[in-house]
Amino acid sequence: MSKARILVVEDERIVALHLQQRLKLLGYDVTAPAASGVQALASIRDERPDLVLMDIHIEGPMDGIDTAREISRTSDTPVIYLTAYSEQATLERARATRPYGYLVKPFSERELHATIQMALERRDADLVVRRSEERLLLALEAADMASWELDATTKSVLHVGNSHRFFGHPQEVLAGAWDGFLARVHDEDRHQVDRVFSHTSDHGGLCSTEFRSVHPDGTLHWLKIQGKLFTGNVDGKSRIIGVIQDITERRRTEVQLQQAAMVFESAHEGILILDRALDVINFNRGYCTISGCQDDEIIGKFPHILDTSLGTPVDRRSMMTTLAAAGRWHGEILGRRRDDSLLPVLVNIASVCDAKGDVTHYVALFSDMTAIRQAQEQFQHLAHYDPLTDLPNRLLAMDRLQQAMNAALRRNGTVALLFIDLDHFKRINDTLGHSVGDELLRTVAKRMRLAVRQEDTVARLGGDEFMVIVDRVEQPVCVAELSNRIIARICEPIALAGIEFTVSASVGISLFPDDGLTQDDLIRAADTAMYVAKDDGRNRFAFYTKEMTRKATLYMERDRDLRRGFDMGELVLHYQPQIEMASGAVLGVEALIRWQHPTAGLLGPDAVIPISEKSGLIVPIGEWVLREACAQACAWRRAGLPPLRMAVNVSARQMNPDRLPQFLKTLLDETGLPAERLEIEITESTLQNGDDCLATLLQLKRLGLMVAIDDFGTGYSCMGSLKSLPIDRLKIDRGFIRDIPEDRDSEAITEAIIAMAHRLNRTVIAEGVETLAQQDFLRSRGCREGQGYLYARPMAAAAVAALLAERCGLAPDLP
Repeated sequence: MSKARILVVEDERIVALHLQQRLKLLGYDVTAPAASGVQALASIRDERPDLVLMDIHIEGPMDGIDTAREISRTSDTPVIYLTAYSEQATLERARATRPYGYLVKPFSERELHATIQMALERRDADLVVRRSEERLLLALEAADMASWELDATTKSVLHVGNSHRFFGHPQEVLAGAWDGFLARVHDEDRHQVDRVFSHTSDHGGLCSTEFRSVHPDGTLHWLKIQGKLFTGNVDGKSRIIGVIQDITERRRTEVQLQQAAMVFESAHEGILILDRALDVINFNRGYCTISGCQDDEIIGKFPHILDTSLGTPVDRRSMMTTLAAAGRWHGEILGRRRDDSLLPVLVNIASVCDAKGDVTHYVALFSDMTAIRQAQEQFQHLAHYDPLTDLPNRLLAMDRLQQAMNAALRRNGTVALLFIDLDHFKRINDTLGHSVGDELLRTVAKRMRLAVRQEDTVARLGGDEFMVIVDRVEQPVCVAELSNRIIARICEPIALAGIEFTVSASVGISLFPDDGLTQDDLIRAADTAMYVAKDDGRNRFAFYTKEMTRKATLYMERDRDLRRGFDMGELVLHYQPQIEMASGAVLGVEALIRWQHPTAGLLGPDAVIPISEKSGLIVPIGEWVLREACAQACAWRRAGLPPLRMAVNVSARQMNPDRLPQFLKTLLDETGLPAERLEIEITESTLQNGDDCLATLLQLKRLGLMVAIDDFGTGYSCMGSLKSLPIDRLKIDRGFIRDIPEDRDSEAITEAIIAMAHRLNRTVIAEGVETLAQQDFLRSRGCREGQGYLYARPMAAAAVAALLAERCGLAPDLP
């Protein structure tokens, strides 16, 4: 049998693919699946499947039942529902679409196969009619007849044989007055029947007419009556005697023949009627379109598409042998058009036999498979290539990597794997838009292909991550040179959306078999090396070493340990006083995080901040620090201690205009701490985050908070931009203070920062003050405030309370 082409409509891709595989194993030809009603209608229009397997719950505004209803309006493609829904309301809706089957999930392959076969048998009914065209034209099935008799003088019905069959009434109902007989004739045919019989009664001769009879059950039957007027009988009466024949089937057949002829001529598939020698005796327009042959080139000849003289794989003799043995031949071939161009064609040839079972002719159906094969090729391409860059995707890259590794094992060679990640790509996407980001990825992909050898594979793994597989590596230095070449290509200026900019990349390199014997090991090693390249400053490459794995493992252990410590409440705050150098008065404190580790003891911020920044834990930890610091400041105020400025460091990751301001507003409302007593410290590098940082700072100032730049002088700030930033205080980095007074450059920089702060009407504080000489220098240059070991080390909250109480002359037991 020929393969039935089946369309699967299922929005769950995995389910659709699994169903496709099951159908293929059952011997069906499966088209590309559709996930929505719109896709299904388009597939039916373009690919003309023989059957649709329809899920009721699918994507889009139409569900499966709505889609089946639309299918019935435009085609006669059978629909079988495959669904988990069996509620009465659903069944009623589904029944209204007259499906060919309704399978409730889960179902067995046997049930599916049987249901499909039964549906296809129903679908083949029209095909049977088409195959019977010539036979129906040559001979009609003999109709059963019955006699009837009419008194021509009185026009009374004397006899109607087999009246039940032809009129649905017994003889006694029909016999009698002519008007009673006419009452059984359809209203539209009654006048015609009366006129024909009246003419025969008056003028003699033959009468013949066809009309419709209405049976008691409402069914209509077409009847044909033929008769002749006879006179001079023994009784002297004139009678019309004849036969009556039910021609309902003939009428129905005539309509079907008209439909079949219409289908024959309008079908897109090529249809040929062949004699027993396989020469053409009739054809439709579809065959001319597919083959390119003209009318005078077809009749009486072997089909050009199948002509073995053109070198096609079809053998006329073997085809006839198969037809004689099996009654049909089917297969997909590369047929030839009239201009000798090739096209894939699905051929189905079936024999047509007479009543004795002898073959009279053959019907051949030719389906152009070009669109289907192109769609399959496109599907295969989409399955293995990235749609944005047309590079091999992860699936194909993994296959090629394995092939390269296998080949390297055979020849005792080396394979290099490059893991490439664009630097700051998210910033480009966020600022210029995803369309520009997509165009950038396409440009980078082209540049990378030009940078590598033809035999190397460049693949896109997703996002801005790429992989390069370098086969037959002679020396690691060759891989280093290739990496530099790729980085240089990527760094070339790019003009997109009217803007010229550059983008850099970080490359991690692993080697097979030195750095791993499996795909996962190589990718993991290259990925680790790539992050090392980023940590080293980006826009560079790094080879994988075992030390990298050790550090990565150590980082994961510390991250896990830190999360546990945070959940267990092991984080605490210490506070370092900020002093007015002239009087020694405590103006404020800076909250500094500590980790009371159960085994390692008290750890400083270096054990917390770097790990939390990388892991994303910095946001919840940062909010915890703000909450603890504000609560402690309020506790000191309630204890009668003088009000202090509470300085808290905030990470760049926390500078979210949609989160941080609202969090601080709620926090201040809950604790009652005056906004002017809370100072938010940010680093110069945080200012590089652009619009988000500025928007956050403006909202913080509207809340009344103080803002300071921490470690000022180390982040290469644009000095001209400081005047427009909502900044209250500059904190001179301890690195400059440490070398005073020995280092003249540090003195000059510190003096410049103080002078600039005064000119911009900003206050300034020096951190890391440890000697009187440093204090004297700072005071002489106009710096009023200091923070450092000269005044106090970071201390617990209770120690701060004691210090304040002592300086204010309060009772020593105050908190």
